[in-house]
Amino acid sequence: MSWTRRNALAALPAAAFLPAFAGAQPTAQPIAAPSKDPLLAPFLLSGGRKQIENCSYALKKLQSDEAKAFAKAEIDEHETIKKNLKGLGYDYPVTAAPGTQPNQPTAWSVTAGAAKLPTETAAMVAVDHEVADRCILNYRSEMDKLSGKEFDKRFIGHQLDEHMTLLDKCRRSAATPPQRWKPC
Repeated sequence: MSWTRRNALAALPAAAFLPAFAGAQPTAQPIAAPSKDPLLAPFLLSGGRKQIENCSYALKKLQSDEAKAFAKAEIDEHETIKKNLKGLGYDYPVTAAPGTQPNQPTAWSVTAGAAKLPTETAAMVAVDHEVADRCILNYRSEMDKLSGKEFDKRFIGHQLDEHMTLLDKCRRSAATPPQRWKPC
């Protein structure tokens, strides 16, 4: 792992997106508190679950002590964020497909702990929830093919990509007033 990559990873810890939860100084622009943004907490929980699952899996195969320490720190950090979000009334999103909930026969329903998401955002979170499950399975399938230094390098590269994706989601989620998604 090169010094440049290590610096890039250190500059984008998940706690940077919610500095109040981790008690750390922010390394990115502050993001809206989850209580003010119905999308941020479910996206953080979904992304955090992927990180916890993938880092726990990777710990069994990582060889570099630095990579192992990083994986352990990621697990701890995402568990802390999850715990703090739960203290604010958020838990991992539970989705219900259209037609499965009373009084909502044609719309997705998503509950994240004590918070019920607005109908217009529920479908987006439901898709993110399903994609997270698929990402975990695909990650393991692809990483099973690797070992040694190649596994370690791919793990670190994947972590950088995941943090950049989370940063993009948080920046988009914090946009005010709410706007429609615009094409890239």
